[in-house]
Amino acid sequence: MASVEDVARQLLARAEEAGAGPLSALGLEELAALHGVSRSTLLRQIGSRRRLDAALAELGVAEAPQQRVADRAVAAAAELIALRGVGGMTLEDVAAAAQCSVQAIHAQIGGRDKLLIAVFARYSPMDRMAAVLSRPSDDLAADAQALYLVILDSLHETPAIAAMAAEALASPHSPLARYVRETYVVKGVGLIARWLDVHVRRGVVRPLPHRLLVSVFGGPITAEALSRAAAGERPSADQRRTTARELAESFVRAVRP
Repeated sequence: MASVEDVARQLLARAEEAGAGPLSALGLEELAALHGVSRSTLLRQIGSRRRLDAALAELGVAEAPQQRVADRAVAAAAELIALRGVGGMTLEDVAAAAQCSVQAIHAQIGGRDKLLIAVFARYSPMDRMAAVLSRPSDDLAADAQALYLVILDSLHETPAIAAMAAEALASPHSPLARYVRETYVVKGVGLIARWLDVHVRRGVVRPLPHRLLVSVFGGPITAEALSRAAAGERPSADQRRTTARELAESFVRAVRP
Protein backbone atom coordinates (compact mmCIF):
# COMPACT_ATOMS: atom_id res chain seq x y z
CA MET A 1 0.00 0.00 0.00
CA ALA A 2 1.26 3.48 -0.84
CA SER A 3 2.54 5.56 2.06
CA VAL A 4 0.88 8.81 3.04
CA GLU A 5 3.89 10.62 1.59
CA ASP A 6 3.41 8.83 -1.75
CA VAL A 7 -0.27 9.76 -1.76
CA ALA A 8 0.61 13.37 -0.99
CA ARG A 9 3.02 13.51 -3.95
CA GLN A 10 0.49 11.88 -6.27
CA LEU A 11 -2.26 14.27 -5.20
CA LEU A 12 -0.03 17.26 -5.77
CA ALA A 13 0.81 16.05 -9.27
CA ARG A 14 -2.80 15.32 -10.15
CA ALA A 15 -4.03 18.62 -8.73
CA GLU A 16 -1.54 20.43 -10.95
CA GLU A 17 -2.60 18.41 -14.00
CA ALA A 18 -6.29 18.96 -13.32
CA GLY A 19 -6.00 22.61 -12.27
CA ALA A 20 -7.81 21.70 -9.09
CA GLY A 21 -6.29 24.52 -7.06
CA PRO A 22 -4.87 24.16 -3.54
CA LEU A 23 -5.43 20.79 -1.90
CA SER A 24 -6.33 22.60 1.33
CA ALA A 25 -9.50 23.81 -0.39
CA LEU A 26 -10.64 20.27 -1.23
CA GLY A 27 -12.65 17.96 1.02
CA LEU A 28 -11.93 14.25 1.40
CA GLU A 29 -14.56 13.33 -1.19
CA GLU A 30 -12.94 15.69 -3.70
CA LEU A 31 -9.43 14.47 -2.86
CA ALA A 32 -10.55 10.88 -3.32
CA ALA A 33 -12.07 11.68 -6.72
CA LEU A 34 -8.88 13.46 -7.73
CA HIS A 35 -6.87 10.40 -6.65
CA GLY A 36 -9.24 8.05 -8.47
CA VAL A 37 -10.31 6.07 -5.39
CA SER A 38 -13.20 6.00 -2.96
CA ARG A 39 -13.22 8.10 0.19
CA SER A 40 -12.82 5.01 2.36
CA THR A 41 -9.84 3.81 0.31
CA LEU A 42 -8.19 7.20 0.58
CA LEU A 43 -8.63 7.19 4.34
CA ARG A 44 -7.07 3.72 4.56
CA GLN A 45 -4.07 5.02 2.64
CA ILE A 46 -3.54 8.26 4.58
CA GLY A 47 -4.93 7.36 8.00
CA SER A 48 -6.46 10.81 8.51
CA ARG A 49 -6.68 14.23 6.93
CA ARG A 50 -4.27 15.52 9.56
CA ARG A 51 -1.61 13.00 8.48
CA LEU A 52 -2.06 14.02 4.85
CA ASP A 53 -1.71 17.70 5.74
CA ALA A 54 1.43 16.88 7.73
CA ALA A 55 2.89 14.98 4.76
CA LEU A 56 2.18 17.92 2.49
CA ALA A 57 3.87 20.25 4.96
CA GLU A 58 6.93 17.95 4.98
CA LEU A 59 7.06 18.32 1.21
CA GLY A 60 7.30 22.06 1.66
CA VAL A 61 3.77 22.79 0.54
CA ALA A 62 2.57 26.07 1.98
CA GLU A 63 -0.60 26.74 0.08
CA ALA A 64 -2.13 30.18 0.29
CA PRO A 65 -5.90 30.23 0.34
CA GLN A 66 -7.28 30.55 -3.18
CA GLN A 67 -10.70 30.47 -4.71
CA ARG A 68 -11.91 26.90 -5.03
CA VAL A 69 -12.48 25.28 -8.42
CA ALA A 70 -16.20 25.12 -7.66
CA ASP A 71 -16.36 28.88 -7.08
CA ARG A 72 -14.37 29.66 -10.23
CA ALA A 73 -16.47 27.26 -12.30
CA VAL A 74 -19.78 28.69 -11.10
CA ALA A 75 -18.65 32.25 -11.83
CA ALA A 76 -17.34 31.27 -15.27
CA ALA A 77 -20.54 29.38 -16.12
CA ALA A 78 -22.68 32.39 -15.18
CA GLU A 79 -20.65 34.62 -17.50
CA LEU A 80 -20.86 32.15 -20.37
CA ILE A 81 -24.61 31.72 -19.96
CA ALA A 82 -25.06 35.49 -20.00
CA LEU A 83 -23.09 35.66 -23.26
CA ARG A 84 -24.31 32.54 -25.06
CA GLY A 85 -27.42 31.32 -23.30
CA VAL A 86 -27.82 28.06 -21.42
CA GLY A 87 -27.46 25.94 -24.56
CA GLY A 88 -24.13 27.56 -25.42
CA MET A 89 -22.48 26.71 -22.10
CA THR A 90 -20.22 23.63 -22.18
CA LEU A 91 -18.10 22.15 -19.42
CA GLU A 92 -15.04 22.43 -21.66
CA ASP A 93 -15.56 26.17 -22.07
CA VAL A 94 -16.23 26.60 -18.36
CA ALA A 95 -13.05 24.70 -17.51
CA ALA A 96 -11.03 26.88 -19.87
CA ALA A 97 -12.49 30.10 -18.42
CA ALA A 98 -12.04 28.88 -14.82
CA GLN A 99 -8.50 27.67 -15.51
CA CYS A 100 -9.19 24.14 -14.37
CA SER A 101 -10.07 20.80 -15.91
CA VAL A 102 -13.43 19.21 -16.61
CA GLN A 103 -12.35 16.45 -14.21
CA ALA A 104 -11.92 19.01 -11.45
CA ILE A 105 -15.42 20.39 -12.08
CA HIS A 106 -16.86 16.87 -11.90
CA ALA A 107 -14.96 16.25 -8.66
CA GLN A 108 -16.20 19.38 -6.90
CA ILE A 109 -19.63 19.99 -8.43
CA GLY A 110 -20.70 17.17 -10.73
CA GLY A 111 -21.81 17.28 -14.35
CA ARG A 112 -23.37 20.04 -16.41
CA ASP A 113 -26.82 19.77 -14.80
CA LYS A 114 -25.40 20.14 -11.30
CA LEU A 115 -23.32 23.10 -12.44
CA LEU A 116 -26.44 24.84 -13.77
CA ILE A 117 -28.19 24.27 -10.45
CA ALA A 118 -25.15 25.62 -8.58
CA VAL A 119 -25.17 28.78 -10.71
CA PHE A 120 -28.88 29.35 -10.13
CA ALA A 121 -28.58 28.71 -6.39
CA ARG A 122 -25.68 31.14 -6.01
CA TYR A 123 -26.92 34.08 -8.04
CA SER A 124 -30.69 33.97 -7.65
CA PRO A 125 -32.15 36.64 -5.34
CA MET A 126 -33.54 34.31 -2.66
CA ASP A 127 -30.94 35.14 0.00
CA ARG A 128 -31.39 38.88 -0.56
CA MET A 129 -35.14 38.50 -0.31
CA ALA A 130 -34.77 36.58 2.94
CA ALA A 131 -32.53 39.36 4.26
CA VAL A 132 -35.18 41.99 3.47
CA LEU A 133 -37.88 39.97 5.21
CA SER A 134 -35.71 39.16 8.22
CA ARG A 135 -36.54 42.68 9.39
CA PRO A 136 -40.00 43.37 7.93
CA SER A 137 -41.61 46.75 8.49
CA ASP A 138 -45.24 47.65 9.06
CA ASP A 139 -45.28 49.25 5.61
CA LEU A 140 -46.46 46.65 3.08
CA ALA A 141 -45.62 48.86 0.09
CA ALA A 142 -42.09 49.59 1.37
CA ASP A 143 -41.34 45.91 1.90
CA ALA A 144 -42.79 44.97 -1.49
CA GLN A 145 -40.72 47.67 -3.18
CA ALA A 146 -37.56 46.47 -1.42
CA LEU A 147 -38.26 42.90 -2.52
CA TYR A 148 -38.88 43.87 -6.13
CA LEU A 149 -35.71 45.96 -6.15
CA VAL A 150 -33.45 43.15 -4.91
CA ILE A 151 -34.93 40.87 -7.58
CA LEU A 152 -34.35 43.45 -10.32
CA ASP A 153 -30.85 44.20 -9.05
CA SER A 154 -29.95 40.51 -8.96
CA LEU A 155 -31.14 40.01 -12.52
CA HIS A 156 -29.21 43.07 -13.64
CA GLU A 157 -25.99 41.93 -11.95
CA THR A 158 -26.30 38.34 -13.22
CA PRO A 159 -28.20 38.18 -16.53
CA ALA A 160 -27.70 34.41 -16.55
CA ILE A 161 -30.52 34.02 -14.01
CA ALA A 162 -33.23 35.23 -16.39
CA ALA A 163 -31.83 33.00 -19.14
CA MET A 164 -31.89 30.02 -16.79
CA ALA A 165 -35.43 30.75 -15.65
CA ALA A 166 -36.53 30.86 -19.28
CA GLU A 167 -34.72 27.56 -19.91
CA ALA A 168 -36.49 25.96 -16.94
CA LEU A 169 -39.86 27.04 -18.33
CA ALA A 170 -38.98 25.75 -21.81
CA SER A 171 -37.67 22.40 -20.52
CA PRO A 172 -39.90 21.55 -17.54
CA HIS A 173 -38.52 18.02 -17.12
CA SER A 174 -34.86 19.05 -16.93
CA PRO A 175 -32.92 18.75 -13.65
CA LEU A 176 -32.70 22.56 -13.50
CA ALA A 177 -36.47 22.91 -13.90
CA ARG A 178 -37.07 20.29 -11.21
CA TYR A 179 -34.74 22.14 -8.84
CA VAL A 180 -36.44 25.47 -9.52
CA ARG A 181 -39.91 23.95 -9.14
CA GLU A 182 -39.36 21.56 -6.23
CA THR A 183 -36.79 23.45 -4.16
CA TYR A 184 -36.49 27.09 -5.14
CA VAL A 185 -40.15 27.91 -5.75
CA VAL A 186 -41.25 26.02 -2.65
CA LYS A 187 -38.80 28.03 -0.53
CA GLY A 188 -39.82 31.30 -2.18
CA VAL A 189 -43.53 30.65 -1.75
CA GLY A 190 -43.01 29.91 1.93
CA LEU A 191 -40.96 33.07 2.39
CA ILE A 192 -43.53 35.34 0.73
CA ALA A 193 -46.49 33.58 2.34
CA ARG A 194 -45.10 34.02 5.87
CA TRP A 195 -44.47 37.71 5.19
CA LEU A 196 -47.98 38.28 3.85
CA ASP A 197 -49.57 36.33 6.71
CA VAL A 198 -48.37 39.05 9.07
CA HIS A 199 -50.16 41.70 7.00
CA VAL A 200 -53.28 39.54 6.69
CA ARG A 201 -53.47 39.39 10.49
CA ARG A 202 -53.04 43.17 10.61
CA GLY A 203 -55.95 43.57 8.22
CA VAL A 204 -53.76 45.18 5.54
CA VAL A 205 -54.04 42.28 3.07
CA ARG A 206 -57.14 40.33 2.11
CA PRO A 207 -57.15 36.74 3.46
CA LEU A 208 -56.73 35.11 0.07
CA PRO A 209 -55.17 31.66 -0.50
CA HIS A 210 -51.38 31.67 -0.38
CA ARG A 211 -51.04 30.49 -3.94
CA LEU A 212 -53.12 33.39 -5.20
CA LEU A 213 -51.32 36.00 -3.09
CA VAL A 214 -47.91 34.75 -4.18
CA SER A 215 -49.03 34.71 -7.81
CA VAL A 216 -50.20 38.32 -7.55
CA PHE A 217 -46.82 39.24 -6.09
CA GLY A 218 -44.60 37.13 -8.35
CA GLY A 219 -46.43 37.18 -11.68
CA PRO A 220 -45.68 40.79 -12.68
CA ILE A 221 -41.99 40.68 -11.73
CA THR A 222 -41.55 37.40 -13.62
CA ALA A 223 -43.13 38.89 -16.74
CA GLU A 224 -41.04 42.04 -16.35
CA ALA A 225 -37.78 40.13 -15.97
CA LEU A 226 -38.35 37.69 -18.81
CA SER A 227 -39.56 40.36 -21.25
CA ARG A 228 -36.54 42.58 -20.57
CA ALA A 229 -34.20 39.61 -20.88
CA ALA A 230 -35.77 38.60 -24.19
CA ALA A 231 -35.35 42.16 -25.49
CA GLY A 232 -31.76 42.32 -24.25
CA GLU A 233 -32.55 45.38 -22.13
CA ARG A 234 -30.33 46.47 -19.25
CA PRO A 235 -32.32 49.01 -17.19
CA SER A 236 -30.39 51.63 -15.22
CA ALA A 237 -30.47 51.86 -11.42
CA ASP A 238 -33.04 54.67 -11.64
CA GLN A 239 -35.21 52.63 -14.00
CA ARG A 240 -35.04 49.61 -11.68
CA ARG A 241 -36.08 51.73 -8.71
CA THR A 242 -38.98 53.18 -10.67
CA THR A 243 -40.10 49.74 -11.81
CA ALA A 244 -39.87 48.37 -8.25
CA ARG A 245 -42.00 51.24 -6.93
CA GLU A 246 -44.63 50.80 -9.66
CA LEU A 247 -44.80 47.04 -9.12
CA ALA A 248 -45.17 47.53 -5.36
CA GLU A 249 -47.94 50.10 -5.77
CA SER A 250 -49.79 47.78 -8.16
CA PHE A 251 -49.40 44.83 -5.79
CA VAL A 252 -50.71 46.75 -2.78
CA ARG A 253 -53.75 47.93 -4.76
CA ALA A 254 -54.47 44.33 -5.79
CA VAL A 255 -54.36 42.77 -2.32
CA ARG A 256 -55.60 45.40 0.07
CA PRO A 257 -59.16 45.03 1.51
